Amino acid sequence: MPFLKILLVEDSPADSRLLWEMLRDSGIKGRFALDPAVTLKEAISQLSSKKFDLVLLDLMLPDSAGLDTFRAVHKACPDVPVVLLTGLSDENLAARAVREGAQDYLVKGQVDPATLVRSMRYAVERHVAERSFRPSPKLSEEGKKLCPDMVGSSDELKEVRSLIETVARTSNTSVLIMGETGTGKELVANSIHFLSSRRYGPFIKLNCSAIPDTLMEAEMFGYEKGAFTDAKQSKKGLFELADGGTIFLDEIGDMDIRLQPKLLQILENRTLRKLGGVSDVKIDVRVIAATNVELAEMVREKRFREDLYYRLNVMVIGLPPLRERKEDIVLLAEHFMDENAPLEGQEGQIRKLTPETAAVLSEYNWPGNIRELKNVIERAMILAGPDEIRPEHLHITGGQEPAPAARPGAPQYSMDMSLEELEKAHIKNVLEKTGGNITHASKVLGISRYTLREKLKKYGLREAENA
Repeated sequence: MPFLKILLVEDSPADSRLLWEMLRDSGIKGRFALDPAVTLKEAISQLSSKKFDLVLLDLMLPDSAGLDTFRAVHKACPDVPVVLLTGLSDENLAARAVREGAQDYLVKGQVDPATLVRSMRYAVERHVAERSFRPSPKLSEEGKKLCPDMVGSSDELKEVRSLIETVARTSNTSVLIMGETGTGKELVANSIHFLSSRRYGPFIKLNCSAIPDTLMEAEMFGYEKGAFTDAKQSKKGLFELADGGTIFLDEIGDMDIRLQPKLLQILENRTLRKLGGVSDVKIDVRVIAATNVELAEMVREKRFREDLYYRLNVMVIGLPPLRERKEDIVLLAEHFMDENAPLEGQEGQIRKLTPETAAVLSEYNWPGNIRELKNVIERAMILAGPDEIRPEHLHITGGQEPAPAARPGAPQYSMDMSLEELEKAHIKNVLEKTGGNITHASKVLGISRYTLREKLKKYGLREAENA
């Protein structure tokens, strides 16, 4: 961290001394200078006469209180980043503060030296980056600056980027991401983590529907030696491994309701108790949850705890389905073409969508959202080879459902064919289109190479491919 000139606005001598000691003990001794101010009037006077790199601001001062304190400081010197240090543990207040420009919101008594320094470093680095940023002409300024992998120019996406920027400024505020399957919820969680002061810490992902309920508690919270028959030694859970960083709980609606009180404890107290443990473990983790179901409906049906729902619901980011972002579809398709070109040995080649192809992509309803579009483009690139991508390479109709496109040389399917006959004919067709390449054919079919080889043996197609 470079040398920092810091204005500490704090009316409590004890808290001022404690903050100075935290900075001294954090390892940045000799790399900061701390100027004190005990009132809002004194703080504004110093900001007008001296140059500071950062303001550490208490919201409760003798001559001002609450957000009015921050607003006055921010108005007096909008070019200096402000980190709020307050005794008010209020996540709604924190969210409002960062929306208005605060870089972070830290609660006295809940912040340690490492967290304080991490927040300060992030505030200064972000401020420098914002001043020096120059946008790419290919993407909008917001998209390149905040979330370079979130491609698109629609108003809906701009709103999502704005919310990401807002919540990334906080260290602890929990986030709930809502959207259909395939809309990019994990990408949003990634963006929040890597744009926040926690980006130097771990980013742990957990799909709540992928682990059996019987194993979930041990996986999430860890266990002590002897907690159960096979517990030969203690093990840290994912929450403890995420200490200092972020944990992303995907499909939170699938979490066993019996485990939800333990998650609530983490959100409220920043502590957890391991399976078989007798004492609480203190952790510093931001929780980002995602769901493709309506949690409010689950609360009404008593399938999700109401108190946990409201703790997660502090900051909500809703992701629109791709069908509501029509202007982004072609941009995304071109992005996936650029992304996949090196994988398909086509790096350096100029790939194009024909106007007819772009129209089909834009008219299609995309029930699988961005994930489906990515898979369609990857398959189309394999089928098109070095040629431009035409509608018949997409295997969609431009209507509401995917379907094989009718074209010269395509196999003929009939209603009286058995399922095995249909599968054999389709595999044979894909093999012909990919030149017998097992890797490419398995990608088009959406199965592993091992599975494809087994099916080739089953249908006697391996001999035909090698002939």
